[in-house]
Amino acid sequence: MSDYTVDVRHSGALSFEVDNGRTSLTTEWGPEEGSWLATELFLAGLGACMLATMVDYAQTNGIDVSGADVRVTAQSATRPVRMGALTITYRLPDTLTQSQVDALVRAGNRCKVHNTIEHHPEIVVHTVSAQRA
Repeated sequence: MSDYTVDVRHSGALSFEVDNGRTSLTTEWGPEEGSWLATELFLAGLGACMLATMVDYAQTNGIDVSGADVRVTAQSATRPVRMGALTITYRLPDTLTQSQVDALVRAGNRCKVHNTIEHHPEIVVHTVSAQRA
Protein backbone atom coordinates (compact mmCIF):
# COMPACT_ATOMS: atom_id res chain seq x y z
CA MET A 1 0.00 0.00 0.00
CA SER A 2 1.25 3.48 -0.86
CA ASP A 3 1.79 6.19 1.73
CA TYR A 4 0.89 8.94 -0.77
CA THR A 5 -1.26 8.93 -3.89
CA VAL A 6 -2.26 11.58 -6.39
CA ASP A 7 -4.22 11.08 -9.58
CA VAL A 8 -3.58 13.22 -12.66
CA ARG A 9 -6.24 13.22 -15.39
CA HIS A 10 -5.97 14.69 -18.88
CA SER A 11 -8.80 17.20 -19.04
CA GLY A 12 -8.36 18.63 -22.54
CA ALA A 13 -5.67 20.14 -24.77
CA LEU A 14 -2.62 20.37 -22.48
CA SER A 15 -4.64 20.72 -19.26
CA PHE A 16 -4.55 18.27 -16.38
CA GLU A 17 -6.57 17.84 -13.18
CA VAL A 18 -4.54 16.77 -10.14
CA ASP A 19 -6.45 15.18 -7.24
CA ASN A 20 -5.23 13.89 -3.88
CA GLY A 21 -8.62 12.72 -2.59
CA ARG A 22 -9.05 15.87 -0.45
CA THR A 23 -8.78 18.61 -3.05
CA SER A 24 -7.87 19.16 -6.67
CA LEU A 25 -6.07 21.70 -8.81
CA THR A 26 -5.41 22.36 -12.48
CA THR A 27 -2.03 22.19 -14.10
CA GLU A 28 -1.09 23.14 -17.63
CA TRP A 29 1.79 22.26 -19.92
CA GLY A 30 2.45 25.96 -20.50
CA PRO A 31 1.89 28.91 -18.18
CA GLU A 32 -1.81 29.77 -18.02
CA GLU A 33 -3.53 32.22 -15.68
CA GLY A 34 -5.05 30.44 -12.69
CA SER A 35 -3.08 27.21 -13.04
CA TRP A 36 0.24 25.66 -12.08
CA LEU A 37 3.00 24.13 -14.16
CA ALA A 38 3.97 20.62 -13.03
CA THR A 39 7.49 21.91 -12.35
CA GLU A 40 6.05 24.62 -10.09
CA LEU A 41 4.14 21.97 -8.13
CA PHE A 42 7.41 20.10 -7.66
CA LEU A 43 9.12 23.25 -6.35
CA ALA A 44 6.12 24.04 -4.14
CA GLY A 45 6.21 20.56 -2.65
CA LEU A 46 9.90 20.88 -1.87
CA GLY A 47 9.54 24.35 -0.35
CA ALA A 48 6.46 23.48 1.69
CA CYS A 49 8.10 20.32 3.04
CA MET A 50 11.33 22.10 3.95
CA LEU A 51 9.55 25.01 5.64
CA ALA A 52 7.11 22.74 7.50
CA THR A 53 9.97 20.58 8.77
CA MET A 54 11.85 23.70 9.86
CA VAL A 55 8.81 25.19 11.61
CA ASP A 56 8.10 21.88 13.37
CA TYR A 57 11.68 21.88 14.65
CA ALA A 58 11.37 25.53 15.72
CA GLN A 59 8.15 24.89 17.63
CA THR A 60 9.59 21.81 19.34
CA ASN A 61 12.64 23.82 20.42
CA GLY A 62 10.89 27.05 21.43
CA ILE A 63 12.28 29.13 18.55
CA ASP A 64 9.95 31.85 17.25
CA VAL A 65 9.96 31.82 13.44
CA SER A 66 6.70 33.71 12.98
CA GLY A 67 6.46 35.03 9.43
CA ALA A 68 9.21 32.80 8.05
CA ASP A 69 8.94 31.82 4.41
CA VAL A 70 10.91 30.09 1.70
CA ARG A 71 11.47 30.76 -2.00
CA VAL A 72 12.47 27.90 -4.27
CA THR A 73 13.83 28.69 -7.73
CA ALA A 74 15.11 26.41 -10.47
CA GLN A 75 17.34 26.67 -13.49
CA SER A 76 16.54 24.45 -16.46
CA ALA A 77 19.09 22.05 -17.90
CA THR A 78 19.15 19.83 -20.96
CA ARG A 79 20.33 16.36 -21.93
CA PRO A 80 18.22 15.17 -20.27
CA VAL A 81 15.70 17.99 -19.89
CA ARG A 82 15.34 18.67 -16.17
CA MET A 83 15.87 21.22 -13.45
CA GLY A 84 19.63 21.33 -13.16
CA ALA A 85 19.96 23.63 -10.16
CA LEU A 86 17.58 24.41 -7.30
CA THR A 87 18.06 27.38 -4.99
CA ILE A 88 16.34 27.47 -1.61
CA THR A 89 16.14 30.86 0.14
CA TYR A 90 14.69 31.04 3.63
CA ARG A 91 13.56 34.41 4.95
CA LEU A 92 13.78 34.20 8.73
CA PRO A 93 13.22 36.68 11.54
CA ASP A 94 16.27 38.86 12.20
CA THR A 95 15.98 38.15 15.93
CA LEU A 96 17.51 34.66 15.54
CA THR A 97 21.09 33.83 16.48
CA GLN A 98 23.40 32.30 13.87
CA SER A 99 23.31 29.06 15.86
CA GLN A 100 19.50 29.00 15.63
CA VAL A 101 19.59 29.76 11.90
CA ASP A 102 22.09 26.95 11.30
CA ALA A 103 19.95 24.49 13.29
CA LEU A 104 16.80 25.54 11.44
CA VAL A 105 18.44 25.10 8.03
CA ARG A 106 19.72 21.64 9.04
CA ALA A 107 16.18 20.75 10.12
CA GLY A 108 14.66 21.97 6.85
CA ASN A 109 17.20 19.94 4.89
CA ARG A 110 15.90 16.80 6.60
CA CYS A 111 12.44 17.03 5.03
CA LYS A 112 11.15 13.97 3.19
CA VAL A 113 11.05 15.63 -0.24
CA HIS A 114 14.61 16.99 0.07
CA ASN A 115 15.86 13.56 1.18
CA THR A 116 14.02 11.91 -1.71
CA ILE A 117 15.70 14.17 -4.25
CA GLU A 118 19.13 13.66 -2.71
CA HIS A 119 18.80 9.87 -2.54
CA HIS A 120 17.39 9.24 -6.04
CA PRO A 121 14.27 7.15 -5.44
CA GLU A 122 13.51 4.01 -7.38
CA ILE A 123 10.91 4.90 -10.01
CA VAL A 124 8.69 2.08 -11.25
CA VAL A 125 6.41 2.77 -14.23
CA HIS A 126 3.36 0.61 -15.03
CA THR A 127 0.63 0.88 -17.64
CA VAL A 128 -2.93 -0.45 -17.54
CA SER A 129 -5.75 -0.18 -20.04
CA ALA A 130 -8.14 2.63 -19.21
CA GLN A 131 -11.71 1.57 -18.51
CA ARG A 132 -13.97 3.36 -20.97
CA ALA A 133 -17.41 4.39 -19.70
